[in-house]
Amino acid sequence: MKRYAAYKTRSAPASRIIGAVAVALAVTAYLSKRFGFVDADVFALSLAGAGIAALLAVGLALIAFQRIWAHGGPGLPSALTGMFLATIALVAPGIILGMLVLQAGPDDLSTNRIDPPDMKIQALSEEQPFLGWFNTSLETHLWPAITQVTGSVPETSGGSRQYPDIVPRRYRIPPAQLHAAGAKAVDTLGWIVVDELPPDLLDAPTRLQAVGTSRLLGLKHDVSLRIRPDPLGALLDVRARSQTPLKDLTGNADNIRLVFAEIDKVLLETYGDLARLSVDEGELEDEPEIVPLQEPRDTIPLPGFKPYFEEEEALEVDDFGLTDLEG
Repeated sequence: MKRYAAYKTRSAPASRIIGAVAVALAVTAYLSKRFGFVDADVFALSLAGAGIAALLAVGLALIAFQRIWAHGGPGLPSALTGMFLATIALVAPGIILGMLVLQAGPDDLSTNRIDPPDMKIQALSEEQPFLGWFNTSLETHLWPAITQVTGSVPETSGGSRQYPDIVPRRYRIPPAQLHAAGAKAVDTLGWIVVDELPPDLLDAPTRLQAVGTSRLLGLKHDVSLRIRPDPLGALLDVRARSQTPLKDLTGNADNIRLVFAEIDKVLLETYGDLARLSVDEGELEDEPEIVPLQEPRDTIPLPGFKPYFEEEEALEVDDFGLTDLEG
């Protein structure tokens, strides 16, 4: 009996190899970014390369399935392995792309939009041209299309979204004590202090700036605390700014909320009663206005008694008709 050579497709083993390369590239890019070996631009480009390789592996696997169905022969396990590896490699780029597109949040957010706290360290967004171009493309092309379809405006800036809880906070303690609570809160969060204006007096204004790292991707963000004296005690403003256009599971609003929560925890442990320390904005509206007791005078009032000067000679005892007993 004559035997015919079995048909072998080359796309099945190629799909398996390219899928393995895509997984290795995605895992290497993630670990390198998480531990700070590469910047955000290299990380994004590496993930883009891993995604392209994974899509190529998927295409080769589909071609292998079609040829095996039409001609028979081995290669099905290799094609299935390539499809599986490509699916794993597409997870990381899909998550990053989804957070960039769907989790659009402000890169710079402050409790005081008009006069935010100062930051000495500049953000690194301008040093990442690929991500800057990608964000610009999203704002120019993708988000307007989403707006036309859904009717909702993507919240991409600090002013376009209202955060009712991201407001300045007042405390009935001196600024120096609030600064100590803020420094302890930053240390508890594991953030690194890069700039500080410590209090030299109990009611002097202070400043504190720290750099934090996100847990998933290891992205850097700046957080600045500004404490100023207030008629009720101390006024706290917090500003959070991302150093990269990449998004993580938590944004700048969550970082500010985290600072507030940690400061409240420190004050609760220190004073025991947080209700008597924190001040709501509504309480300030009910306070009576301080009115002076008297109207200002146009002229200086004259004294009602004769001033005494040392140049005048003191009265002698004999002037009153008395006798000096000692003499």
